[in-house]
Amino acid sequence: MKSLICAASIACLLVAAAVAGRPAGAADDAKADSIEKIMDKLHKGAKSPMGVLKGALKSQSPDWTKIQKESKTFATVSADLPKFDPPKGDAASFKKLAKAYASNAKTLQTAAEKEDLGATKAAFRKLGGSCQACHDAHKED
Repeated sequence: MKSLICAASIACLLVAAAVAGRPAGAADDAKADSIEKIMDKLHKGAKSPMGVLKGALKSQSPDWTKIQKESKTFATVSADLPKFDPPKGDAASFKKLAKAYASNAKTLQTAAEKEDLGATKAAFRKLGGSCQACHDAHKED
């Protein structure tokens, strides 16, 4: 009985040490604090959610675990986009476009969760297509 209590105590201490040792904000890695950080997180590089999804959705039998993970990142991170003010242009216009982008990301996540390849590809195309109008009106040159 003593060894069981001792083992349980050690296990609790290890869990507490692991939680305390996490870097600050580790639970919020998906969140970003600026438009630029959101766009970098979602679009920059082949290992970004955009790059991973672009490659994964070319397959007729894709890795749904990977697609679901990346689409969830898109939905989570893009949900913060409307809270920022744009670098240029009308704030109301930006908020409308940012909300549409976040909605498209949520649609992507929903389609991926259902493992519906056609709907996931369509949502991904729509998400990608929503970039240009916002960049034209609100991105600094």
